Amino acid sequence: MTLTAQLIELIESKAIGKKESEVASWFVLDAIANFVAGRNSEQGRILEGWYLDEPAETSRTAFWMGASMHIQEVDDLHRQSVVHPGCVVIPTVLALGMREDISGLQMLEAVVKGFEACTRIGNSVGPAHYKIWHNTATCGPFGAAYAAGTLFGLEKEQFRDALGNAGTQSSGLWEFSENGAMSKHLHAGRAGQSGLLSAELAKLGFSGSPTILEGKRGFYAACCPDANPDALLVDPEGSWQIHKTSIKPWPCCR
Repeated sequence: MTLTAQLIELIESKAIGKKESEVASWFVLDAIANFVAGRNSEQGRILEGWYLDEPAETSRTAFWMGASMHIQEVDDLHRQSVVHPGCVVIPTVLALGMREDISGLQMLEAVVKGFEACTRIGNSVGPAHYKIWHNTATCGPFGAAYAAGTLFGLEKEQFRDALGNAGTQSSGLWEFSENGAMSKHLHAGRAGQSGLLSAELAKLGFSGSPTILEGKRGFYAACCPDANPDALLVDPEGSWQIHKTSIKPWPCCR
């Protein structure tokens, strides 16, 4: 069984209770607050101008909200994976919630599963990955794809396709930090947008590589010189990764 297939089995075997839904609701509230704060910045005004220049559409909405949520640097953090799952997963879920006939509880469950997918993959990339690649940007598409796929009611094979196509779109480099460019905010927006697209296409039968993680020309081989695939599936019966994610009191990863 491929790694993505095993990850899907792990996530789908876990029960989501009232506690997880309550925790997810706090992360949604935090993400919305970050979105509002991000809009009131130079980068936020540029992004909003771009968004309003054309009719609203789900993919553009997910991108705009995600990019804006990541501007003030006080969005949530999963410390072990160094992934900010909220600015990728939550805008995807909110954008779909505006379009689809889904309940608030379904949206919260999608958030929990999306967090699980991207942070578990983040746990497995190894420390060297972060030297060049921005984990939120590279691992985020997997989480957005899983969250969107959950709302679409994808079958396990379709989830595999969604994750395969999310992984092949994985990107996001740290070079912007050399001169203070605004590119970092694109990472969150594009990760959510790419994951959403992957799930939408999987729903229609568009296939993705089942070995996108461990394949000889896959994600680990391309971007993770010291990948630890075992970390992807560790402690399958333990608590959800959303319980290991924190809301920042200040704009600093800690």
